[in-house]
Amino acid sequence: MSEKERQYILDLFSIVGTDSILIIGRTGQLKRLRCPFTVVCKVHTPHLEFGSPYSVTAVKMTLRLEHVYIIKGRAYFIWYFAIVDQPGTSAHF
Repeated sequence: MSEKERQYILDLFSIVGTDSILIIGRTGQLKRLRCPFTVVCKVHTPHLEFGSPYSVTAVKMTLRLEHVYIIKGRAYFIWYFAIVDQPGTSAHF
């Protein structure tokens, strides 16, 4: 791991942990969304149904510095999902 990658991880986890994500709310304010939160699958992928809701129990990072949601004990890339509308947040990212 390069020093730049290491510093990115340190900076990121000084702001968030594996139990939440930061999102922009409808009013443009930065908000923390804590696990568990609900997402909807927007791609066809093994083990998950397209269009179905799932509970995210943790947010982690791969060795390639790609963010993933932990759902049912498995890691899935965050771009496979849309966040279900939460009070005060944008519905789909």
